[in-house]
Amino acid sequence: MKKQVIFGLALSISILLITSHKTIAQQGPKETSTCLQCHSNEKKMQELGYPEFTITQETVEKQSGMPATCEMCHQGNPKDNTIEGAHTGVLGLAVVMKKGSMAVSRRELTGEDRESIKSLQPKGDFAGNTLFPRVIGGNGKPVLNPRVSVIQWHDKDINTSAFNPGIAEKTCGTCHPEAVKSYMKTTMGLALTQSQYVTWVGPTGLQTCGLWTAATTTPDNDSFTAKNMERYNAVSTAHLGKEQAFANQRNCNTCHAGCLDCHYSPFNKEARDSEGSPKEVGVHTFSFTPPVLSCMGGGRAQICHAGPMERRRGDGFIKGNFARNAVADPQNENSKKYIETPDIHFAKGITCVDCHAQNHKNHNMGDQIRSPEPVQCAKCHKQEVSSHKKEMHRNLSCEACHTPLIAGYAFNFWAPGKKFGVETPLDRHPLYTVNAMAPIILKNKKDQWNPYHIVPHISTNVKKEEIKMTGKLIFRNKPDVNMKREYPSDDAFAVTGTYEGSKDEGTVMAWLNIDKVAHAVTKARTCESCHGSEGAQKVVVDYKWMENPDTAYKDVLSGSFTLVADRKGLRIENLSGADGKSTPEGLKPLSGKWNLKGNFSIPGIRDKRAYAEEKEKYERILESGGRYHH
Repeated sequence: MKKQVIFGLALSISILLITSHKTIAQQGPKETSTCLQCHSNEKKMQELGYPEFTITQETVEKQSGMPATCEMCHQGNPKDNTIEGAHTGVLGLAVVMKKGSMAVSRRELTGEDRESIKSLQPKGDFAGNTLFPRVIGGNGKPVLNPRVSVIQWHDKDINTSAFNPGIAEKTCGTCHPEAVKSYMKTTMGLALTQSQYVTWVGPTGLQTCGLWTAATTTPDNDSFTAKNMERYNAVSTAHLGKEQAFANQRNCNTCHAGCLDCHYSPFNKEARDSEGSPKEVGVHTFSFTPPVLSCMGGGRAQICHAGPMERRRGDGFIKGNFARNAVADPQNENSKKYIETPDIHFAKGITCVDCHAQNHKNHNMGDQIRSPEPVQCAKCHKQEVSSHKKEMHRNLSCEACHTPLIAGYAFNFWAPGKKFGVETPLDRHPLYTVNAMAPIILKNKKDQWNPYHIVPHISTNVKKEEIKMTGKLIFRNKPDVNMKREYPSDDAFAVTGTYEGSKDEGTVMAWLNIDKVAHAVTKARTCESCHGSEGAQKVVVDYKWMENPDTAYKDVLSGSFTLVADRKGLRIENLSGADGKSTPEGLKPLSGKWNLKGNFSIPGIRDKRAYAEEKEKYERILESGGRYHH
C-alpha cells in the first residue's frame, strides 16, 4: 500500500457504528494512546500551533460512542517520540484542488488554503457545504475557497480518490471485519454498476454521469490501469491521454462512497447513544443510521446523492439550497413552490434508509434496497396502496401523480473542455438553471406509467461507424443492454441523431437521457396536467447558464425549448436563445436531431362525463384536506 502521509486529528474513523455500542463496549477499555501525550495537552498543542487538534480520550469516546484509540483509526507510529516519526502514515482529511486532480494532505497545503481547512466546524446556512473550506472574501466575509474542488475522508486513497479497502480493514475492520468484507461485495462498495460505462457506444449503452475512463487496481484501489482508456480511445476520434483519463476518474471517485461517507457525521446534532439519549457531538461524531445529509455529501460539497437527485434528475428530496439547478425566480410561482417544498417524507423526518433499507437476504453492508419494485409504499400506506391496485389509475406508479414538479439539468454537452485545469476532449457542460416544470409521464417495460426527466445530450468525437440509432427507448436492464445489476432500473435512453461538428468536436452523437424521478413526493398534480391536451404532453424548459460564460458550450447561454411526448414521438422542439425566437448557432445543427418516433401519448378519456365528475370530486376533496379515492 502506498504511504498515506496525512496530518491531523480533525477527523477520526473511530470505527464505524455498524454493530451496537453495547457490543463494542463489551471489548473493554483500550489502553490510552501515546498520541494523547501531546494531543490532550492544550498548552502543548497551542505551542505547536495546532490548538484545534487538542482532544482527550474521554471526549473521543463521548462523541463516537466507541473506546477506540487514536492509532486504531488514524494509524501512524505512536511509539516514535518525534513529531515527524509519530505522524508517519497518519490518516486524515485530504483536499482535492480544482487544479490538479490528485488529493493532497492537509499538511501539504500552504497559506490561505491551509488556513481554510484548519478545523471541521459547520459554517454558513447551507447544509450542503457546511464543512467546505472557506476563505475571507473581498467584502471581508467568509466565502467558499474557490481553489478547492472537494474534501475527502481518509478511507479514500490519496492517489485515486477511490475507497481503499486496505485502509478500511486496518481501521474500521479491526472491530468490524465482516462489515468491511461484505461492503466490498456490493454495488456501493465497488461501484459495480457505474464502472461498466466505458464508451458512448457498446453493449452497456449510455449514461449521463459519464464514463469510467480508468480502472483501479485491486485489492486497494490505490493506482490506475489504462485498460478503460484504451477501450474509449478505440471508438473515439479524439483520444484521452493517461493524465486526462486518470483525472476524469478521480473526479468520479470522489462521489463514490466509503465507510466514512455514510457513518461519519461531524457535528451531527441528531446523534444518539445506545440508550437513545443525545450524545456529545463534535469532530469525532458517528451515526449508526446514516443521516440524510450523509447521503447528500455530508456537508463536504453537493455530491453523492445530491448530484443524481437534486441536480441531475431534479426531483429533489431536500430542495431549498440543494435545488441549485432550479431558477430561484420570485416571479415564477412554479419555481418558488418547487424550491420551498421538500419531499413530504423528508419534511416528516424520514431518512433515506427508512425506505431503502438493507437487503436482509444477503446482509451485505451497503446493499440498500433500490427501486422500482422492492421499495414498497405499502410499508406505511397499506390502505392507499391496496385501494390503488383496484382503481382506474392502477397502472400509474404513486410518484407519477405525486411528483408534480421537477427541475434538474436542461442540457448535458459532453464536449471538449477542461478538467482540473487540463485540456480534455471529454468534459461535461451541464450547469444550467431551469424553470420548475412537470415531468413527462412515460410507460416502462412492464406497462407501468412513471414520471421522467428528459434531458437532451450530445457526445462529441465518436467514430461515425460505431453509432447506431436505437429507434426506441432503451431501458438500462437486460435484454435491452448488457448490464450487470443488483436491482432493475426504470431509467432509459435513446440515440436519435448525428451531425458533423467542428474540428474539435468531430462526429457528434445526439441522444436523450430519460431518468425516472421519485423523490419529490408532495400533493398530487392536477388532472389537466395529464389529460388537458388529449394525450399530448408539452413542457417548456427555460434555461440559463449558471457559471462563467467562457466555459459554456458555444453560445448556448440562455433560452428555451419544448419537450413533447405525443402520438408522433418523443422530441425536443423550438430550440431558441435569449430572444425566444432565433436558434443559437451552437444548437442549429441539433434542430430535429433529438426526435424519437413512436406513440408516447397518454391514453385518451373514454367517458368525458365520468372524467368531469371524478375531477370535481378530486378537487373538492383536496381543497378540504381529505384523501382522494376513485
